[in-house]
Amino acid sequence: MTIKLIATDVDGTFLDDQHQYEIDRFNEQLQELKRRKIHFAIASGNHYSHLQMIFGEKSPITTFIAENGALTMDRGQVIAESRLTPEIIQQLLRQLKDDPKLQPDSIHLSGQKASYMNQAEAATLTPQIKYFYNNLKLVPDIGTVDDHIYKLNAIWDNKPLKPIADYLNAKFPGVIHATASGFASIDIIAGGVNKGIGLQQLEKHLNLTAANIAAFGDNYNDLEMLKRAKYSYAMCNAVPAIQQHAAFVTRLDNNHYGVLDTIDQILK
Repeated sequence: MTIKLIATDVDGTFLDDQHQYEIDRFNEQLQELKRRKIHFAIASGNHYSHLQMIFGEKSPITTFIAENGALTMDRGQVIAESRLTPEIIQQLLRQLKDDPKLQPDSIHLSGQKASYMNQAEAATLTPQIKYFYNNLKLVPDIGTVDDHIYKLNAIWDNKPLKPIADYLNAKFPGVIHATASGFASIDIIAGGVNKGIGLQQLEKHLNLTAANIAAFGDNYNDLEMLKRAKYSYAMCNAVPAIQQHAAFVTRLDNNHYGVLDTIDQILK
């Protein structure tokens, strides 16, 4: 086993259900990984600034695949980015609003400067949404936002998400990539973009190959990343379809820090 990069999803994977992790234990692991010249990366659907909020003052992580692969950063440098064009955003907003099969409870845009939400949907703001969008701006019309938009996120309470994601991908074939990301939401990014592509871009930047990578995930937006990495670990709390596509399943779930447990095994 020659692992030179460990990449992990965040919510439902690295963090427990209270959005916590064992900081001291992980920081000791980070030091040992650095000593062995093994890179560590966070691969998440979240906004880059949100990931910095989670880890910035706790653990010295410098490499991030954010926005489900639409933005890859290393040591503050943009390695690669993919944006949704204004035209596609307008088409998506119309489809989501007018199509009776869609009509989500709320829509958010994730941009370079901030995240955005219509003021008219402010009543749908839950503590959970506020947590994930720590840089959220309420605007009169998200269709008029002037920013580099990496991702559109839509939330449906009490609806199966994968059929909705499949429906959206069929409506915009090759133009977008819609994927269920957990917490009742679907992430929509540019076509051909996913965490696996972000991982591939990071491989090139670090002069590695997929044979050198271990990856952890729990949901459909982790699928391409797990398929990409030779040492792919689905969490034991992952959805069954994800476990079927991983080489391994962790022995502990996210609430018992299965990623940290597996890193200990790797280091041994």
